[in-house]
Amino acid sequence: MPPESRIPLHALCGAGAARAASPVLGWAPGAWAGRVAAWRAAFEGQPAADVALYFEDAGEFSAALFGAWLAGRTPWLPGDALAGTRTALARHGVAWAGDPPGALRAADGNAMAPPATLDPEACRLVLFTSGTTGEPQPVAKTMGQLDRELASLEAAFGGRLGAAPVFGTVSHQHIYGLLFRVLWPLSAGRPFAPARKVYNEELVVLGPEPLVLVASPAHLKRLPPNQDWGSLRAGLRAVFSSGGPLAPDAALDVRTLWDQAAIEVFGSTETGGIAWRAPGGEQAPWTPLPGVQWTLDEGRLCIRSPHLADGGWLQTSDRAEAAPDGGFLLRGRADRIVKIEERRVSLGAIEAALLASGLVDEARVVALPGHRVLLGAAVVPGEAGRARLASAGRAALLEALRQSLEGQVDRIAWPRRWRVVDALPVDARGKTTQRALGELFRPPMPAPEWDERGAAHASGWLRVDEELAAFDGHFPQALILPGVALLDWATRLAADAFGLAGTFEGMETVKFQHLVRPGTRLEFRLDWDAARSRLGFRFASGVGVHGSGWLRFAAGEGR
Repeated sequence: MPPESRIPLHALCGAGAARAASPVLGWAPGAWAGRVAAWRAAFEGQPAADVALYFEDAGEFSAALFGAWLAGRTPWLPGDALAGTRTALARHGVAWAGDPPGALRAADGNAMAPPATLDPEACRLVLFTSGTTGEPQPVAKTMGQLDRELASLEAAFGGRLGAAPVFGTVSHQHIYGLLFRVLWPLSAGRPFAPARKVYNEELVVLGPEPLVLVASPAHLKRLPPNQDWGSLRAGLRAVFSSGGPLAPDAALDVRTLWDQAAIEVFGSTETGGIAWRAPGGEQAPWTPLPGVQWTLDEGRLCIRSPHLADGGWLQTSDRAEAAPDGGFLLRGRADRIVKIEERRVSLGAIEAALLASGLVDEARVVALPGHRVLLGAAVVPGEAGRARLASAGRAALLEALRQSLEGQVDRIAWPRRWRVVDALPVDARGKTTQRALGELFRPPMPAPEWDERGAAHASGWLRVDEELAAFDGHFPQALILPGVALLDWATRLAADAFGLAGTFEGMETVKFQHLVRPGTRLEFRLDWDAARSRLGFRFASGVGVHGSGWLRFAAGEGR
């Protein structure tokens, strides 16, 4: 499909309305334009200028998006619809539309849709960054910026895709899914599936008819080789991946199982698309997308792009170097440099050394807050690492990982805290955020060592470490465990021991007698009085009893 056949976004509800008559798989011809008109009427009937859109169905979402623009509203795309997110946006006067409880809904059925042409620079959309280093931040883009990026994507890949329908494993609530699953298909005349394909079982039934798959590293790195991929492989025109780097072994799996290399697209919410590559398991440079210029400034990647708000150069936070045969190679984030005892330490270099050990499939290193900088490493063992773990235990695996850093990383920068996990935490974008990593090192309570677990009595002990989240911010001058933490721990332990899942109703004779400090070996005893729905608890150490008492729960809520 030549790039000139693409209809600009601002014309989709006007001259392009006929071409966009049936863009959603499973929708009747004309249904999309009718839903756009219904959403326009819904938004015109409420006063808020800013509206947060949250939908599971990408077809209904697309209709609401254009309906909001036609009504002169500014759509916001939050990454989730959790209560905290809804409250935060409500404080800024943002109304909600879509799936959340109480959100605006358009009337059922299809309304009449008179043709209309939008102003691409007046129509705005507010997206959110991934929040890798903190809270997600709003980023405003014009329809014109989005449309110029679609033109770039169509010029680069449109001929390969043809008119193949688009399926996706990623959410349209973020920039990558929004562009690749919804706006690009709408503009280029390719139908798109309204529902995400979350499970591999949903992918194997696709094909052999032509199709395009929009995926993420989080999904592609977990492709089971024992699935019958024949039908998908026969129909797949292209598979895209974005939101983070695709590990070489995962890229090789895609090429092996699906007979083609995944097309990785590099960019961000702020910058839009920058470059692409299809390594297929090999190291490969990034090729800039059509219209994107790049240069290096003291090792930092700088870009000038039609996807940006202005025509100037933008220095990114990515370190890069020119590739011998053209394009560039990424060398990690410039903002992932920390200082430890006045020495500059690259977190990416430590991760690379851990991966080179052959013991782990994934590794992420994070700087932990405190009075001095300590590094924590979260690792996912590979086949060799799992074998070491099974035969010799966690301590032996960590010692082997430390030895792999010898000669590669200054000892001052070796991680001091470790987490061995089955998988790194990811958000809806498939990204592992700084916050999620930090939470791995700030557990709410220690892992219990059980001595007894009966129907009515349980006992054991806890090792209280200073890394526990319970120490955060309660006593700034000293690390002292607040008494409320012991109440929380008693409830958590009881949920494990007795199946307690009831509603807390009150306390009886609760006493806190000695302070709990880091390093304490805290022994506990729990007594469950099922007849009265009461939980007795006692925490003690060598210095005496730290806390004791009874907690009341709603009747009949234990096992």
